[in-house]
Amino acid sequence: MNRLTENQIQKIVQLTEQGDSLNNISRIIGRSKTTIYYHFNKIRGKCVNPIQVASANDELIGEFIGLFAGDGCLNIDNTYRHRIFLYFNITEKIYVENLINEVLIKLFDRRPRVYRDENRLNLVYYSKAIGKLVKLYLTWNPKFRKTYSVKLKNEVHSREFILGFLRGCLDSDGYLSSKKIEFASVSSGLIKNITNFLNYLEINHRVTLYKEKRQNRKDIYHITIPRLYHAKFIERIQPRNLKGLYMRRPGFEFPNASPQRFPDTRLPSK
Repeated sequence: MNRLTENQIQKIVQLTEQGDSLNNISRIIGRSKTTIYYHFNKIRGKCVNPIQVASANDELIGEFIGLFAGDGCLNIDNTYRHRIFLYFNITEKIYVENLINEVLIKLFDRRPRVYRDENRLNLVYYSKAIGKLVKLYLTWNPKFRKTYSVKLKNEVHSREFILGFLRGCLDSDGYLSSKKIEFASVSSGLIKNITNFLNYLEINHRVTLYKEKRQNRKDIYHITIPRLYHAKFIERIQPRNLKGLYMRRPGFEFPNASPQRFPDTRLPSK
């Protein structure tokens, strides 16, 4: 049989990085498993040294958990293999590289697999230990999309975890500009986590619910930080993703939604 073409090899690499099994790649490519195994194994490796959680740094753990709560996915297949994904816009390459070097490698002592899917950068780890870390801190209804109900299992955490968690939430499902700082989520539980942590840090904020008029869309909560508290917020949280200063992330425009104001949750001014 003819050798693999360059296009077939690239497809094998892409599917392997996406986490497809050897059997599935063989079916898609239309070549035997023995033919594609060399390229498959070069990407996947033999998992002799499984990825572990290498750091107990509460702030870094909080940042990773905040990122996962907003833009993460945990997939457990029939063989109980854990795949942990983080998703970013392709325009966030600089931030993603910084995140890998300053958070993920320090936490897990290993770079994630990184591959592009249209306008998205996908980061993936194959690690049961990281999956357990996620489930240690977060819970959600497995019958629906994670974003609908994700929240922290416990409300009491260290100050370091709180700072990291808010940074991760802002960098994943938030918006940062010279005029606005805002969190957004469809999960009321996650919104409660964020507001509790902002109260703990004595950072004023306002919660707004946008009622979605389109079918099959969820109402979305916004937490807005008043401009008077921007400097205090940035000084304490130290956002890592500064791209929002120049461009709004996708998914934050709601032209067909009408706002429903909730009571102001800000603390009294001191």
